[in-house]
Amino acid sequence: MTIVEKTILSHQNPVTGLFANNPDDFPGHGWVRDNLYAVQALWAMYRTYRKTAELDEDLARANELGFSCIKIMQSLLECMMRQVDKVELFKKHQRQEDSLHSKYSVLTKGTVVDDRSWGHLQIDATSLFLLTLAQMTASGLQVIRNFDEVAFVQNLVYCIEVGYRIPDFGVWERGDKTNQGICELNASSIGMAKAALQAINDVGDLFSDGSKGSVIHVLPDEVQQCSAVLNSMLPRESFSKETDAALLGIISYPAFAVEDAEIVALTRETIVDTLLGRYGCRRFLRDGYKTALEDSNRLYYINAELQKFENIECEWPVFLCYLMIDACFNNDQESADEYWDKLQEIIIIDKKNPKYECCGLVPELYRVTIDKVELERADHGSQERIPAGVTPFLWAQSLYIVCSLLHHRFLTPSEIDPLSRRLALREARPPCEVQVVILAETLDVKMELVENEMDVQLLSEVDPVFCIQPASSFARILARIGACEKLNLSGRPLDRDIGLLSTSKLYHLGDKFVVFTPQFMDRLRSHLMYDIRILMDEWTSELHYIYNAWNSTGLSGRPIVVLVVSKNMLQSDETTLQTSVLNRRQKSTVLGTIKKIKNGYIGGARVVMKNISDFFRTTSVSKLEFHDGNLEDLFMSESLPRSLLQDGATTSDAGGPRSAGLKRADSVRDRWSRQFNAVHRASMRHRSIVLDSNDQDLQQLRLAYSKKSIRNDLSRVPEGGPEPPSSMKMQNAIRLSEHLHTSNSSASVCSDSSTGRFDRNQMEGMSEEDLVDMLGETTVLDEQASIIHFLWMKIGPDFDTKLNNVSGVTVRVLMEEIYVKACESRDWSWVRLTAGLLGKQLDELAKAVTHLLVRQKQITVGMPSKNEEAITCPKTKEELGDIFRRSYPKDPNSFTLAQEIIVSLGSLVRTDPRLFVEMFRLRIGLIIQILASELSRIRQLSATEASQRLLAISPFEVKCMLFSLLSGRLLEDSASNEETVGKELHTGIGSFRKQIEERKSMRKSVAGGTLSQKDFDDLCDSDEALLDDFQFGIWLRHRRIDGALNRVPPEFYSNLWDTVRLFPHGLAISRMILQRHLTQEMTRREIKFALEVEQVLNNISEPEYRELIVEVLTLMGHLEHLIMAPPKIPTDQPFEVDIVLYRANKLFVEHNKRLGTIVLECCGSGKPCDGARSICKHFYDTAPAGEFGTTHYIIKALMDIFGPNE
Repeated sequence: MTIVEKTILSHQNPVTGLFANNPDDFPGHGWVRDNLYAVQALWAMYRTYRKTAELDEDLARANELGFSCIKIMQSLLECMMRQVDKVELFKKHQRQEDSLHSKYSVLTKGTVVDDRSWGHLQIDATSLFLLTLAQMTASGLQVIRNFDEVAFVQNLVYCIEVGYRIPDFGVWERGDKTNQGICELNASSIGMAKAALQAINDVGDLFSDGSKGSVIHVLPDEVQQCSAVLNSMLPRESFSKETDAALLGIISYPAFAVEDAEIVALTRETIVDTLLGRYGCRRFLRDGYKTALEDSNRLYYINAELQKFENIECEWPVFLCYLMIDACFNNDQESADEYWDKLQEIIIIDKKNPKYECCGLVPELYRVTIDKVELERADHGSQERIPAGVTPFLWAQSLYIVCSLLHHRFLTPSEIDPLSRRLALREARPPCEVQVVILAETLDVKMELVENEMDVQLLSEVDPVFCIQPASSFARILARIGACEKLNLSGRPLDRDIGLLSTSKLYHLGDKFVVFTPQFMDRLRSHLMYDIRILMDEWTSELHYIYNAWNSTGLSGRPIVVLVVSKNMLQSDETTLQTSVLNRRQKSTVLGTIKKIKNGYIGGARVVMKNISDFFRTTSVSKLEFHDGNLEDLFMSESLPRSLLQDGATTSDAGGPRSAGLKRADSVRDRWSRQFNAVHRASMRHRSIVLDSNDQDLQQLRLAYSKKSIRNDLSRVPEGGPEPPSSMKMQNAIRLSEHLHTSNSSASVCSDSSTGRFDRNQMEGMSEEDLVDMLGETTVLDEQASIIHFLWMKIGPDFDTKLNNVSGVTVRVLMEEIYVKACESRDWSWVRLTAGLLGKQLDELAKAVTHLLVRQKQITVGMPSKNEEAITCPKTKEELGDIFRRSYPKDPNSFTLAQEIIVSLGSLVRTDPRLFVEMFRLRIGLIIQILASELSRIRQLSATEASQRLLAISPFEVKCMLFSLLSGRLLEDSASNEETVGKELHTGIGSFRKQIEERKSMRKSVAGGTLSQKDFDDLCDSDEALLDDFQFGIWLRHRRIDGALNRVPPEFYSNLWDTVRLFPHGLAISRMILQRHLTQEMTRREIKFALEVEQVLNNISEPEYRELIVEVLTLMGHLEHLIMAPPKIPTDQPFEVDIVLYRANKLFVEHNKRLGTIVLECCGSGKPCDGARSICKHFYDTAPAGEFGTTHYIIKALMDIFGPNE
């Protein structure tokens, strides 16, 4: 107790109870983090005295320590509550200036610096407060005193629950390691936020009296998001820090935030191997803080000077405390003793200061003196260091006290972890089966399901004790939880999503049990939900997500999911493309999905299907109780809204197939033949994706296998066409759907005549009255849409048509109606065009962008290498809308299609992150082009036809194509069988060799007499087909796909870092220079370096050329193994990497000329072929490995360039 009083309590203010630890530099400043670790030392002493008290004096000392802990926590809470207005703002906007301060006045509990003068945004500090509050409450200490404080704590939870997507300044308060005030997404902050959410959820009520009104509500989906992002980042800390010693507090005490033993071991091993020294751990590599070479007069570093801090970084003893506590929790006594011995060697005994007599003091850090800097840099760990900074350092001293208690057996690890968070690592539970309830919306739906042997209940037949509500009702409930009128606090923001895990529980409200339907079944989110196969795919993926994630969140009981089947889901649907990939009728899709659920397995998840009352005893239940009354007024008057598809219906057969036969009077094609054909052709010219008409290479990428001519004069939407997006919801559009009478929908992809050139004079000569008359006479959706689109382009969206003698019927209103009806009829080309013209933004877009970004996958939108704009941090819906309007100002189709692709990528990265390995930046423009290129190759289409066909396929088919490309497959057409899924051919040399070897094996069987002559003939035919399919075009396509996806080999960036260091003036790649000084600013595995490389490579517009450059750079990383003598490195200018590729191409052509191969038909005969950047197309189409592979020629080129002169 003496050491606690002299080293901890002596720094405490007697009035506020707060601690100040740096009287020289920051007098009167109390850091939240330091105070919380001081509390943990006092709390550990309190637990010790409570356990070992034999005398009244010991018990009194325990009570004194307990009251001290409570006072400190209440003082910190008061400091934060004085900034309650910031909590309300930060909860909604997550802005730096709205964050709680990281330090307060020890004397007044007020602020000590203003919002912009310090790196206050530290998610981990607020999270550590909540974690400490939960652990202390669980041990029996009551910190929270009233419901106002409960509401404030609930709002703190709302602030940190999205910590997985909030870049902050991190533990060290400086953000990016260059100290330039750049916030980063930090693994230590995310891990502490996850731990706090789990702990505050596990502790139950904060009053410790069983009162549900003091329970803090945490959504399990936010915990799972933090977990997924944290696991994807470790052992890395952030973009600028490849690892950080602060992660020790995340993988072990106090957070215990990681349940995966392999990730924990990897992170610990990385920190020990990379950062551990004689005196403690370096915080991170090239940390210049308080080193002898740091300029104390300058806060920020110059990027190039970071390298001078290498190997001389200060070492912090506090991390020896973390390592020792971690060893104690792991029952590793040998390691614990080793770290204890190291601590004893570096603690300071200050005999001259009577205040600290006989007390071991832990300094802030140890540093190398200026005279030993060069010796230490040459041999890290060889020189003696001196203590620097504050002594004792409150954070380190507090943990040292905990270490002492553990070492001398006064305390066991479990006693400083009453919530047993440490056990999650050792007691991983297997996946839990998902309970599924299928409900029929109408009696007709129920009867049809019964006919297919699926016994389900109607919504009206559910037991009255169960109340079924949409997720939007739950959002309104959460908006009331945490609200406090006295503090001017609201509840959870309504614009935040309600996750699937949160709606997979029963909620006890009063005398009812409420179950909420999943959010994707809840509202008119976007046109994607009109694609039933997308909806069914979401059913499958979300059930699989629940199956895998449920137990990792620590929830008790089993999950329950209620799915409602509407009539429109069971109506047949003809896709626009009869021979398209994965063509299915939606009725069979819905019935097939329900059958899989009934059989017990779907998408790899174990499920069980029964009525809701049958699951009551096994389902997870949470009680919602509020001290300020009930929430019955928040429930909707009807139990569920009308189904998604039914709401959008404006005709009796909405959503079903339109009648194939038209009355002659319904169409205007005959009576207005000349005029309508002109209108239709003008509309069709704008119903394709805009390509860069000046970039021939992009045209070749797209139409490499096209047999038809390429049109280079693709039209664009005229100036003033696309307007800023309207905030009008689809419900409003439905209410306006009364001006057009539509009886039939015809295909949007028309005959070749529709793509003919349009006479501009003819278009301008048509009057508005004629166009409106023409519109009033037709009931065909495609004709109506073409006319309205023509009016939009010719006159503008605000022109009042006065259709049916009604004022206010503008072109925009009619376009909204066309959008709704196109969604109902699932005419995807019109859906995408109208959505783009109206500037509609998918509700899922912001969430999908966040899913990608927090997993370190950046996005670019727009035309490749022309007007691309990068999205590098999470954005609001409004910010994303502005970015898309800037990127696609005259291309409404790409405006919509790009959003669909991002949503699909966001879904795939969440369910199958392995698809995105070694990909840091996703270029949506190139992905669109590669999709069009594949359609062009498969269908033998021209540019306009391929783009129109891409726009006409369903969102589900787009997602399937994306999945195939990401997983390394190529799609092949299966036009002969409509029910057959398109063949997926694995690209890559492994798949090609495998199929060749299979045929060799079969030939051996023929030799052995096991095959008949007919079988042998069939085998020979298949060999010829194999050569056609694989030898011609396979590697060109493979390189184009990988180049478009920006995929690189494993360890590519770290090996390239080594390569760049060899060249004094860097590497020149396609006229862009990768400077050597980047290796001075950034470490080998730093993601910032990888992004710099991507920025250079992304200036190459031809994906296949980019991929060959990647192959060259990969081989340049092995120069020392390829060339026995020292390589000839240029010392006067950057080395041009492109020269290697052109040299290799020349060697390839010369070699093949001698062999008399197909190269003689192009480059071998002196006639350059159409390969990108004058590289032979057959070189692009050559496999990397083998005697005649690209690697062979690149190595020879490297030897010629870098080898010694003969």
